[in-house]
Formats: sequence, C-alpha cells, structure tokens
Amino acid sequence: MILDIPATESSLIQELLPFLKPSKTHQVWLVGGFIRDLLNNKKECFDIDLTLSFNPLRAAREYAQSTNSGLVILDDERHIVRVVRTLDNGKSYTFDLSEFRAENIDGDLKARDFTFNAIAASLLENNNLLKNNKIELYDPLHGVDALKNRILTPCSDSLFEDDPLRIMRAFRFSALYNSDLSADLLRLIDKHKDSLSNISGERIRDELFKIFTVSDSFKWIKLIDKSGLFRIIIPELEACHGVSQNEWHHLDVFDHSLLSLEKLEVLLNIPAPHNWWKELQSYLNEQISGPRTYLQILKFGCLLHDIGKVPCKDINPQTGKIIFHRHEVEGAKMMKDICERLRLSTKELSFLQNLVKNHMRPGIILQQGISDKRLYRYYNECGRDGLGICLVCLADRYSALGANVSNEYLISFAAGIYQIMDVFYQQSQKTKIKPLLNGNEIMAIFNLKPGPIIKKLLDTLEEAQYAEEITNKEEAVSLLSIELSKLNK
Repeated sequence: MILDIPATESSLIQELLPFLKPSKTHQVWLVGGFIRDLLNNKKECFDIDLTLSFNPLRAAREYAQSTNSGLVILDDERHIVRVVRTLDNGKSYTFDLSEFRAENIDGDLKARDFTFNAIAASLLENNNLLKNNKIELYDPLHGVDALKNRILTPCSDSLFEDDPLRIMRAFRFSALYNSDLSADLLRLIDKHKDSLSNISGERIRDELFKIFTVSDSFKWIKLIDKSGLFRIIIPELEACHGVSQNEWHHLDVFDHSLLSLEKLEVLLNIPAPHNWWKELQSYLNEQISGPRTYLQILKFGCLLHDIGKVPCKDINPQTGKIIFHRHEVEGAKMMKDICERLRLSTKELSFLQNLVKNHMRPGIILQQGISDKRLYRYYNECGRDGLGICLVCLADRYSALGANVSNEYLISFAAGIYQIMDVFYQQSQKTKIKPLLNGNEIMAIFNLKPGPIIKKLLDTLEEAQYAEEITNKEEAVSLLSIELSKLNK
C-alpha cells in the first residue's frame, strides 16, 4: 500500500536521512503513531517515530547540532533518543528514534502493543517514493485492516508482560479511535489486570484522563469497570457497586455515578442554551494542571461525586428510609487519598474537593429560593468552579429517576440551575463594591482580635452590600452587632 505524506514532514525526513545513512545493514523504518495518524487522514503529523537496526544516538546528536535542534536521551539503555526540530514558522516537529526491540523489523513490530501501531515503512527501499512525498507500507500484522475496521488488536500475547500500563492504553486508544477491543485483547486484559497494581499512579492517571477528552467517555469508563480495573486503580469507586439508594433514585450508587457522567457529557454537547455558553466552554477547555483541562477534571469529579455515600449509608430510625448524611463532606475527604495516588496537583485536589463537597448545593439553593445573597455567597465561596458544580448538580438530578421524580420537576430544576449559572455572568459584569468597613475597623469597633471571625464578618458585610441591604457605615455596624450577638449565643 502506497501512502501520501505531507510535504513538510517528507522534507524533514529527507533532511534527517543523510545523518542516519540507511542501508541493508543499517536499516531505518518509519513506524508507529506517525503512520497511524496519516491513515486517519491527519493533515499534519508533528510526531515522527523511527526504529533502526542500530543505536541512533550519534547520528541524532549530529543532526541536532547541524540543525540547531533540541536533543533528549529518553532511554540510554534501550537507545531511545528524541530530537525536536523547530522551523522558521515556529512549528516544532519531534523525531523519536529507537533501536530495534528485537533482531529485525518483524520482531520489533511484534514487540509493540497494538497492530495499528505496528505498521512500518522502509526508508531505504522507498527513497524514490519519499522524494514524491510517498511511502510504501509494510504491515505483517494487518494493522491497516484493524484500524479500518476499528478493532484494537494485540501484536502478541506478551504485550502486557512487557508493560502492564498497556492495559490502560488499550482503553485510551479504544476511546480516541472509537474502536472495539478484540476478544483476544479482552482475554489478555482479564489475565493480566492485577499487574496494574505495580504501575505508578501518574502513569495510570495520564492514560485515564486522555479518555476524558472524548465527548462520550462514559462508554469507556463503563468498559473499564466491566473489565474489573476500578478495583485496582480506584477502589473507592468500585465499592459503590451494589450500594442501594432511597426513593429519589432508581440505580445503585455506581450505576447512578456512571449515568451522571453520561448526562454531563450530553449537557456539554447540546446546542448553546445561553449567550454565555461559549465563555463557559472556553473556561472548561483551559488547562488546570499540566496537559489536563478543567473539562477532564470535571468529568472525573462527576464520576466520583457520590463516593462518600458508601461509608455514610444509614437507615433513619424514625422513617426506616436510607440516608447518606454528610456524604458530600466525607466524599471530599476521600478525594485526598485518590488525588495523592494519582499524583494530581494541589489545584486539582482543591477543585475536586470543592466539587464533591458542593455538588448538591445548587439544588439546595433552589429549594430555599434563589436570592442575591445566597448566590453571592455561593460564587464567593466556589468561584468560577461553581459553574462546573452546577452542571454536575444538574447531571446528578437527571440521573436520579426515582418514584418521586416527575418530568415537570426536572424541567423546573434545569431552568433553575441555568438561572444560577446566569447570575455568575451577571455578577462578573458588576463593579467590585468597596467595603463599608475593613478588617482593622471591625476589630477596633468591636474590640476583636484577628481570627476566622473577622473573615466571617467581612463576608457577611460583603453579601449585605451586594444585596443592597446596607448602604452606609452606620447600617454596617448595626448589622455586624446583630451578627456578633448571634455568634456569641
């Protein structure tokens, strides 16, 4: 099979080849993601993988020096090196060069993970083709057919013995390429899944969070669960299986959580219901830490929003009904252990704890009645993340279809949630109010010492000013006097 490649990438490969000096005994092959991406009709491929029958370090270093490119030795023992070539237009291309994993190209391809990553093209035999921006594919494991038929197929039965993380990569590739896992692959995952316990949390995290980049990640989260992996990677989520709920719910805690993720993804992909929707999407697509976005961490938090129900489940002695008192607080505490295992950042932990602790709060605001003070307090405490919390709250409600839940109730609830979100954008357009009293003035007037109470009084004052309940210092002092008398009771 002859494959066209982009002119820039072809030119860069031809620029590199004189340094590699390919020959029958000095073999150089294009391989891996570069070819896979071309077969998926990508117009630009910034990552170019090559495998060689020799140690590429010396040639790579000479090329990097000649082109003023960056060079990083990724694995000195296995002879893997990376060259980053930046062009005058500012675009950067990455060459990953590695020595054969076996004695020849066939052995190297068989030692890879999945067959659509094991398609190669010789750069010795194809030099004339390359000048015309073409390569001829070598596909002994039938990776082209696997890619075309959207079936993820293992290169060999030993793929997980070489690296158990490939188990998570299987689900990641399946999600990114909307591919089914072959029967052989599912059999091997079941056989080797316990070996994932030996993989570092950050490596598992990276593969898991890439799944959340697709618009229907719930399908692959469900498949991961069906394969029994959550018992190993997030046991707190696995424990949600079989935990029955009250009359507001029609599913156990796990299935409800999975349905909540599905409903969240539906909400995220509907036509813009409000004029601020693009601004919301822009926020969710911002990076929160490393390559991970708020959207990815929001989906993760939605999946885990009810983990606190497992240790908090109880029976109300008066009514005999199931209750989960303070499960949101317990769940927020449990997030700390999960984030530490997966090596998530402090910023991500803060976001997730905020989400889990407050995921019911927008619904409670609707029960109590929307007011300027309540919404000011909500966004003052939750900040912009309160928008994501609102979406999870709505997805949570859409996923709880017990006997008490009517369609009219859901329509009203959704309208209320969008109203709460709308207020955030109204608040953001208002000029910041200058406090009527500052902390030093409050301490002097009421003879108080520095401490948490001062912040509480400042927040009370700020909320009242925002709601226009007070307009001058005298009214501020009177309000704080009443507040202090309540606190001292």
